[in-house]
Amino acid sequence: MKMKQQLLSNLKTIKMIAGLLLLIAVFSACEKENPIEPEVKVPKPKIENLELGLGHSKIGVIGEDFHFNCNIVAVDKIDKVVVNFLQKANGTYSKSWQHEITWTQYKGLKNTNIHKHFNIPEEAAEGNYDLIIMIYDENGTKEEIKNDFEIFAKANLPIRPVIEALLIYKNSRLFYNAHTDGNKYPAEGYQMGDTLITQVRFSLVKGDGKLYILLIKKTANHNPKTIAEVDFDKAIVYDVFEHKGEPSIYRFSNYLYDPNPALKRDLPDLVIGAQKDNNIPQANVISGVKEWQTGEYNLVILYQNYTNNSSTYKSVPFSISN
Repeated sequence: MKMKQQLLSNLKTIKMIAGLLLLIAVFSACEKENPIEPEVKVPKPKIENLELGLGHSKIGVIGEDFHFNCNIVAVDKIDKVVVNFLQKANGTYSKSWQHEITWTQYKGLKNTNIHKHFNIPEEAAEGNYDLIIMIYDENGTKEEIKNDFEIFAKANLPIRPVIEALLIYKNSRLFYNAHTDGNKYPAEGYQMGDTLITQVRFSLVKGDGKLYILLIKKTANHNPKTIAEVDFDKAIVYDVFEHKGEPSIYRFSNYLYDPNPALKRDLPDLVIGAQKDNNIPQANVISGVKEWQTGEYNLVILYQNYTNNSSTYKSVPFSISN
């Protein structure tokens, strides 16, 4: 009797296991027949080469022109572009203010450059903002970029030197334009006997300041980022120019044009291979470590504002050949 009960119990256990295995097999088959599809991410449009304010200063002046520039690449086609100026949650302002701009004229384009100039409204409040750029694609996606942004009344603009424009010429032909070329430096170089001419303009400067434009060969392993760091035994001076006692924020350039000859300053030139540089008050002989050689160089722009001890620099690579 006991053996019969044990046998029946074993048969029940075997049936339960068999049933469980059958369920597992059926479930696995269903999974294979209906696999879970991975979520497909729809590509978004892209924003490139963004500039907010001259020299990408990210500063706007109440009642004055504001420079906006960027390149847009859509996945399908552009639907619209929206720009929002929003006060920060933890900011302090004289009043509540926000502003929105919508551009629909780019609808239907695959890619475009947006270069706009518009006034910051007179009713704007000074302070720190989130400037949010939203690109809507006709495929239903949206790309959003948030930037820190500041708005000032003109009388309250800070000294914050930025390179607004930089033009480099080779034998009077434009060789490099920082505004349009950015960090896409030309593969073409200079040859011995070519003439170098460079124009640079800074915004948000005031008081006393000084500019140096230098040529430094890469083998010198000298990469100054301020005027105080320059070793003139390793640097060829293309230009040096300064301003003094400027009472308000203005634009400073090494080129001045004015009908009054006393206020005019032409751009200097420098022949690649010259015996002396353009240092002031006395030109330096180009010899020793900085002696002309074929190879890779950097054109280094350095500006120091002594009124608030701020500085900026830029380095543009180029080559010299025979």
